[in-house]
Amino acid sequence: MNSYASFCSGDCTGSAEIVIRDHDGVVLVAAARWLDDVPDALTAEALATKEGLELAAELGYQRVILESDCQSLRSLLRDPSSRRSVIGGPCFDITELGREFGEFRVEWVCRGAKSVAHVCATRATALDRISFWVESVPEWLRDLAVRDIAAKDCNPASDQ
Repeated sequence: MNSYASFCSGDCTGSAEIVIRDHDGVVLVAAARWLDDVPDALTAEALATKEGLELAAELGYQRVILESDCQSLRSLLRDPSSRRSVIGGPCFDITELGREFGEFRVEWVCRGAKSVAHVCATRATALDRISFWVESVPEWLRDLAVRDIAAKDCNPASDQ
């Protein structure tokens, strides 16, 4: 599962994007949702991650590898004291959701490997609040997923 969030500090809005792929990288599900009243980018990332895990659980997936390009969120999720963070609530929720799966782990992925999520980000707007693709994933989305797999190997030092 790949999660991504966009954030606009001017009006404290953003969007959450989720892409669920199989072990070969084939897109199974993609979704985007508009977010209102988001205080910062890290909170938006946490909300996107939580929504993605809720979707994976709802669809009955048992093995989930969460890929995120947000080093801060990854660190908070790996640190038990993260509940004292400003985003402690969502971190707790993410950790608890992770326990619902037979296998769950968090991995960092470079931004270059997230073109599907970036494009999905443009689909959610204040007027068109939710986009969801399941079972009938569009061809353009599948093509982007193939490019993402090739872009996964990038320099971690250049993408904090």
